Amino acid sequence: MQNATQADAPATFEAFYEQHKTWAIRFAWLMVREAAAAEDISHDAFTRVFERFDTLTNPSAYLRSTLTNAVYERSRRTGREERRLRLVSAGESTQVEHASGGMMDAISRLPIRQRTAVVLRYWVDLPVDDIAEAMSARPGTVKSWLSRANAQLRKEIEP
Repeated sequence: MQNATQADAPATFEAFYEQHKTWAIRFAWLMVREAAAAEDISHDAFTRVFERFDTLTNPSAYLRSTLTNAVYERSRRTGREERRLRLVSAGESTQVEHASGGMMDAISRLPIRQRTAVVLRYWVDLPVDDIAEAMSARPGTVKSWLSRANAQLRKEIEP
């Protein structure tokens, strides 16, 4: 998704949706790696954009922030569910084996904030300041997340 200015933004929500729907689903999929969840997350994000579309000065930035927050919420909810399942199945081994290899597998194992920063930086091609805005963080914090993520990815990917 391009860094659109208000002059470049579509005049109607329908045009905005058509312009960004594929990108939004792909972004969500890169974060959660599940097609159905990615579609649900992007649909919910577009619903939130629709509710405020007429008052937004930068709907694209709002969509990025909304998608990011929705992914965080899903991650927290999924973590709670996994903890409950571990409690229910006490005594059974619940350790997940991670398949080695593949950049996407390595990225999916990063902590959620690092994973989000990596996707926004390298797949969406956003500058650090825009990532910071989307993630409600300071640019220095985003740089730290990216640095840690890159170090971890190098360890996993390079032999």
